[in-house]
Amino acid sequence: QTIQLAHQQGFREQGARCTLNSTRWNIHQAELLTLAQTQRLYFTSLYQRGIQTLAEASHNNNLQLLGILEKQLNAGAATAADVAIVRVDAASTRQQQTLATANYRNALRDLARYIGMQPNALPEISGDLHQFRWQLPGHSGSKSESDAEGWDYAVADSVNAVAEWAKSRPDVMAAQSDVDVSRANLGLASASKTPDLQIGPYYQATADSSTLLGFRAQMDLPVFNNGVPLERQRLAEYHQRITAWSQAQKRAELEAEAAIDRYATALAVVQSETSKDTSSDLPSELSGLEKQFLAGEVDVVRVVQARNSLILNRRARLDLLNELSQSAANLIAATGIPVETIVQMDVRKD
Repeated sequence: QTIQLAHQQGFREQGARCTLNSTRWNIHQAELLTLAQTQRLYFTSLYQRGIQTLAEASHNNNLQLLGILEKQLNAGAATAADVAIVRVDAASTRQQQTLATANYRNALRDLARYIGMQPNALPEISGDLHQFRWQLPGHSGSKSESDAEGWDYAVADSVNAVAEWAKSRPDVMAAQSDVDVSRANLGLASASKTPDLQIGPYYQATADSSTLLGFRAQMDLPVFNNGVPLERQRLAEYHQRITAWSQAQKRAELEAEAAIDRYATALAVVQSETSKDTSSDLPSELSGLEKQFLAGEVDVVRVVQARNSLILNRRARLDLLNELSQSAANLIAATGIPVETIVQMDVRKD
């Protein structure tokens, strides 16, 4: 029977457990990146659908205006130049609508492929970028000009919170498990310097019919192979793993700080523009302008300019929300925080 005097088996079991933990953390890291990428593709699809909706509205408005001008032209109340201007705008918006529809369908296909579905198996998705309520991690307040100092404190608290989350990111925990594996290997190498003891019963029958019974113990003398070179190698690997773990932790903290800075900046801009948003007044002003156009009080150029201003205003709002959603997905990938801590669905809006 071989007896390990320095408990080598315990170090082997410890190394195996730590290796299993490292594998599990790597799986969690892959899941986190998959979740973040899925959110990116989902928010991109919502953004492209919003662009498609704006393109359709713009094209329908131009078609409506073109029909009115053609009737007025036949009645002698409009000029051919005005009709030509609106006809060119209608052709342009038709091309924009076609492109927006293609981009939206491509975004849906990318999302379907990434989540393991057939490219055309996802005809539509629910949700709207305007329906999400965004907030800093651990804070539900909004930014305004009067509480700028409080906002700065909230951002500072969020930076500290995400830094703690980053320290427990799956890839950082996997690096820490690798440190534990190398520590167990170092302990095994040190324990292997103590030779194993082989002990057991001894039996022998000689030529003169003598029978010998007894016990025998055997141990190698660590003269030439004393285990020191292997121990030094394991010690170097241990220090290497510690350095890799420290680098992974520092990298995670820097990525988390950059992600929360980008997210906080986008959130501040969106909330600031929301408080100053006057887009709700534009449709009523545009409706009044169209009535004046039908009455012949304003020309078609002003109507076209007003409609373009409305479309550009809503497009800018969509761009801001898209940047905020993409920065949120980046923050989740960089820290591993639950998505519910920074975004919730606002059921009060359609």
